Amino acid sequence: MRKNIKFISLMLALTLSLVTAAFGQRTTGDLEGTITDPTGAVVPNVSVTVSSTGDAGFKRTVQANADGFFRVQQIPPGSYIVATDAISGFGGTKREVRVNVDATASVNIALAVGTVGADITVTGGDAAPIDVGGSKVSSTISSQKIDLLPKGVDFTSVLKTVPGTRGEGLAGGFSVDGASGSENAFYIDGQEVTNFRTGTLNGNNAIPTQFVQEVQVKSSGFEAEFGGATGGVISVVTKGGGNDFRGEFGTQFSNPRFNGDNRPSLLRFSNNTTEYLTAPKSRGTNFFPTANFSGPVIKDKVWFFGSYTPQVFDSIVDTKYYTNAPAATRTLTAEQTYRLKRTYEYAFVRLDASPIEKLRLSGTYTWNPIIDEGAQPAGTVSIGGSPPVVNFGGSIGTLTGNQLTDRQGGRQNSNNVTGQAVWTPTSKLVVSGRFSRGFLNEKLGSYFVPSGTRFICQYGAPSIGCSSGFADPANSNVLKDASIRTNWEVDATYMVNSFGGRHEFKGGYQRFKITNDVDRGYVGNGRVDLYVNPTPGYQNVISIEDLGAPVTPTCVGPCVRDADGFITNPAYIGAGEVIRFGTKGVGSNLNQSLYIQDRWQPLKNLTLNLGVRMEKEDLPSFNGLAPPINFGFGDKISPRLGFAWDITGDGKTKAFGFFGQFYDRLKFELPRGSFGGDFYRIDFFEIFAGGGDFRSYTLPRVLGNFNDAPGGRCPTTGFIGSGISRCQFDYRIASNDPNATIYTGAVDPNLKPFRQTEFTGGLERQLASNYVIKGRYTYKNVDSAIEDAGIINPEGSEAYIIGNPGSGLHLELLRQLGYQKSTTPQRQYNALEVSLDKRLSNNYYFNVNYTWSRLYGNYSGLASSDEAGRTSPGVNRFFDLPFIGFTAAGQPDNGLLATDRTHVFNAYGAYIFDWKGSKTNSTELSFFTTAQSGTPVTSTIAFITTTIFTKRGDLGRTPMFTQTDFAVSHKYKFGRDNRFTLVGDLNFLNLFDEDNVTSLYTQKTTSTLQPNTAAAFGTQFVNPDGSVNFVGAINAYNSGALLNNINTFFTGASTRVDGRYGQANGFQGPRSVRFGFRLLF
Repeated sequence: MRKNIKFISLMLALTLSLVTAAFGQRTTGDLEGTITDPTGAVVPNVSVTVSSTGDAGFKRTVQANADGFFRVQQIPPGSYIVATDAISGFGGTKREVRVNVDATASVNIALAVGTVGADITVTGGDAAPIDVGGSKVSSTISSQKIDLLPKGVDFTSVLKTVPGTRGEGLAGGFSVDGASGSENAFYIDGQEVTNFRTGTLNGNNAIPTQFVQEVQVKSSGFEAEFGGATGGVISVVTKGGGNDFRGEFGTQFSNPRFNGDNRPSLLRFSNNTTEYLTAPKSRGTNFFPTANFSGPVIKDKVWFFGSYTPQVFDSIVDTKYYTNAPAATRTLTAEQTYRLKRTYEYAFVRLDASPIEKLRLSGTYTWNPIIDEGAQPAGTVSIGGSPPVVNFGGSIGTLTGNQLTDRQGGRQNSNNVTGQAVWTPTSKLVVSGRFSRGFLNEKLGSYFVPSGTRFICQYGAPSIGCSSGFADPANSNVLKDASIRTNWEVDATYMVNSFGGRHEFKGGYQRFKITNDVDRGYVGNGRVDLYVNPTPGYQNVISIEDLGAPVTPTCVGPCVRDADGFITNPAYIGAGEVIRFGTKGVGSNLNQSLYIQDRWQPLKNLTLNLGVRMEKEDLPSFNGLAPPINFGFGDKISPRLGFAWDITGDGKTKAFGFFGQFYDRLKFELPRGSFGGDFYRIDFFEIFAGGGDFRSYTLPRVLGNFNDAPGGRCPTTGFIGSGISRCQFDYRIASNDPNATIYTGAVDPNLKPFRQTEFTGGLERQLASNYVIKGRYTYKNVDSAIEDAGIINPEGSEAYIIGNPGSGLHLELLRQLGYQKSTTPQRQYNALEVSLDKRLSNNYYFNVNYTWSRLYGNYSGLASSDEAGRTSPGVNRFFDLPFIGFTAAGQPDNGLLATDRTHVFNAYGAYIFDWKGSKTNSTELSFFTTAQSGTPVTSTIAFITTTIFTKRGDLGRTPMFTQTDFAVSHKYKFGRDNRFTLVGDLNFLNLFDEDNVTSLYTQKTTSTLQPNTAAAFGTQFVNPDGSVNFVGAINAYNSGALLNNINTFFTGASTRVDGRYGQANGFQGPRSVRFGFRLLF
């Protein structure tokens, strides 16, 4: 006994030293079934043993109950043998099944008459493909299927196969059932690895496919134990070891010379002409080695899996610098060669232990930093730019071009550690405990960063000593941006056969904490943007009002405007901006969850999945003030109600339905930006002849003695201090200051959390032993959203209410200030999905799926499709000012959202050519193809800031998007018992090098229409004291009263409509080719 205790203690210490798992995310599946005799009568009290076939070390024995029913829980995904003991009158029976993560495999065993002690093997292999008791919608991609797919080098490249899931640039990542890329939750071995700030997946955690045993995407209907996602729950389970030693060693390569050509870039010049330019390819070879090894530490007790699979991207660009002019007059000014070597380090180890049959332990450690060596300030062509030059002084001196970039780079350190214990004291009770810790320090681009002011000549001229397109090297540095995420979880599951049927009760507690310590940006050194147009004529002189400052320009005498509104007597030759941005502070939050759910079978063929989840959450402050957002357990109550009906009673036909509510877990982008972490100010100044060269516009010269008062300052005439700044905007007024006024922001004390409601219903039917057809309808609606909804204060800066836009404190403030209209967030997703799946048998498999959907509203979610996929949850521009949400036609801007794709068709599959039964050679051919509707394209204008012009989708849609991927692998087996396999791989993404248009340039205006200075409006919005009547201007815009003025303005001069407007500016990526070889044993 003492030896057993010592052994168990050793195994616990060993596993927990590597550490543990999850925040409400399962890494295992379940198996259930009924034992019957040849007549169909149940056979009670039969011992059933489930043991691994080699994917993972696992073995457990349970006893069927009096109804012949058995269930085995918490089984690692993989293939298993289900065996029954021989009993009087019946021989032992074996059957092979597959268990997927977070799914219940059903295997009903009919005992055959035989001699006691005889084993009878039941052929026909897999478990029934339908989870007859489940009401969630999920798709599982096993390691076998991953091998039989054309793909990239990490697990995210196989998500394209999941219906309703696709990579969308405008969504900021992967869109699942219409949600944005910031609304998914990513888990690896139960540990959440979603970025704490953006809600997306860092490259550090996009682990290689060589680590992966299974990928699962839960799209809808998931149980109460899962929270924090209004998109999808994307779970990765890593490979483990078994009782046999196995390995994989090899490498893959890619080189630009085998890829398609670069896509054209759309250029615009100072005279408003445009040009497409296709840059030459870069050079370099990408290198993807792998070394996997697994097996037993102690046979039948402890197993390991280890892998080192770095990804090395080595890029060399031969940059040619040209003047900023059309092709006919463009001249070469300089040439440089730059190299960037980016290495994604992925080292992984996993231990699994089963010291006794009733206890299973697991632990993982992942070392996954990203390392940059060198930098590439430009591609193979730079228009208007020049090689970077920085004087570091001292012994280093001045570094130019690749002398500087060869020393630059950065390192983004990261590591994750997880651990889990599962205890099964009886066949009815399962208890599990989990812990995990993740570390990330986002410090790429932090080596040899210049410490001085950065100057950029957006428009340059000889009078200030620089040409258009000139830019100093970036001076934004990262001293630290470290985050630590720790999770604790405990849950218990208990099965009973009473209270009106069979119940499986599960309850749990989850504790989730994040701490962020950050110091990054360029507040102290700043960036200076200069606009001095070299083109003659007063119409081409950039004024301070063109940059967005609501002040009166300096003229020779009173300003005089021509019929088109251009100032004819400017005293200035241009204008400039000083931009300062940075983030500094420490913030920490705590999220706690309680949940309970019941998988209840009141009837043999009916399962009710009933659950409720409660969360308690606070959002951190970065300025030392009390955290202003706190949700109690009563504020976030999530019901989860589903049913599954086995219509035919044979496990081959299922109808299911689900109703649920889901709450977002707040991301750190909002508190960093609104609760004292961010500093973001822009100062505007005018440039006059004789004012000196571009480097003379230093921060002291521009800012003078102005002390950065909260809210900024913007008088219509004169200066804000002793410098030359005419106006300062403060874009980061802290909203949690208890002494703040309505003009500096606030937090709604009655704030409602972000909530989404969902209804889903569907049918699944097994057509034959290996074919399943599925259909589902889904409706999802955002009930409430949290955003920074703002106003313009008297100084022209923006102040925000952190609340629910269009309601509560935000609505009260709008009414108090005299705004006549307001809008609320809307996002509705309706979809009908059909798929046909043929499982792998007879050397082939395939899947075809079609989705019809409609995504409607004015709010794309936590990432903004109206801002090219900006991932700033809670602080995107959706409701930042009272006119955003309305069009110049005076209507709400609700419509089809920018990632709406009405029709999406996918097909994928593979065929294994066995060379007429050869035991040594096989060739695998696999493909993926998609055809998708284009996305709506919408015109925008700059009225104070960018907003939708007349209606969503006025420019139609982008063309249909199509792409085909293809892969081929050849395997040759050799050695005794064909123990070894040599594999050659060839992978094509975008096989036919299609270049479909993916976006158009939609900004119609070339300058900002300010209410007090734009020719379109005259002086109707200037108060007698010279200040701007923003309320009157916005009310007029929101009512449609300014539409004719704006249209007349556009027709007044050709240069007022951007030459790029309506032209394609985004294209499908070129074909990529990857090839390599592997040795398996």
